[in-house]
Amino acid sequence: MAFLDSSVIIDYLDGIEHVVAFVDQQSHLLTSSICVYEVLHGEVTSHGETDVIGARQQFGRVEAIDFNETIAIEAARMQDRLSSAGEMLPVRDLLIAACARSTGDTLIVSDSDFDTESLAQMMDVQVL
Repeated sequence: MAFLDSSVIIDYLDGIEHVVAFVDQQSHLLTSSICVYEVLHGEVTSHGETDVIGARQQFGRVEAIDFNETIAIEAARMQDRLSSAGEMLPVRDLLIAACARSTGDTLIVSDSDFDTESLAQMMDVQVL
């Protein structure tokens, strides 16, 4: 399975060819409820009043997992390791990475937000 960052979902919705090709080849797609918020936030802030449910249905094939206490603890452990290595991730990116790590799936991104050596040692991250 592929665990999609919001950057991939946004690029998919924008019709970026190589992202669309990759996503369409996947049989099962996961994301974090945090990514769902990030994508919908972009819709809301760029279009005025938005049909939020309709916007979510545009990427309805992507199943969202919820952020919970177990993942929060894992995120804290990950931030501790990153911090010890002199690296930091913004909080939302760290929470998304912890969600992906909790599933054991590769985190698929289309930007450089997750490009750290220490994170790559903790989990698989693939940049499209």
